[in-house]
Amino acid sequence: MRNEAAVKSRKATKKADREADPTTGRRPFSRAQLLALLVGALQLVLASVPFLPLADSGTHALYVATGLAGVMLAWDHRHARLYGVALVLLYGQLFIADAEDTGTLGLPTWETLAYGRAALAGVVIALIPAFKRE
Repeated sequence: MRNEAAVKSRKATKKADREADPTTGRRPFSRAQLLALLVGALQLVLASVPFLPLADSGTHALYVATGLAGVMLAWDHRHARLYGVALVLLYGQLFIADAEDTGTLGLPTWETLAYGRAALAGVVIALIPAFKRE
């Protein structure tokens, strides 16, 4: 009987940790939110630093736009999930279209790999569990 009460108390405490803080009214960041923030920041860094040779200014603008969207949408869990779905749809389509036009020797180009990375990050953001299971 005493163990059951202790288990219920621990579950209630963990549930309260996931709910809004009574003093600030904010919830802690979920995994999807943290990943959306990181991916958005990475998109901005890749657009700012000439790490990969971007083909044209359209690709550069796309990286900036998706980076800013990731940083802005990371502040709400539902919006972070939608950002992940948007990455999958947008960069997945670009990856498929660009994979058909392979580079020399049939190897993918740097842009194709970057599109695949962003699409894969979107899948992870959209499907990762929000919090650790008990």
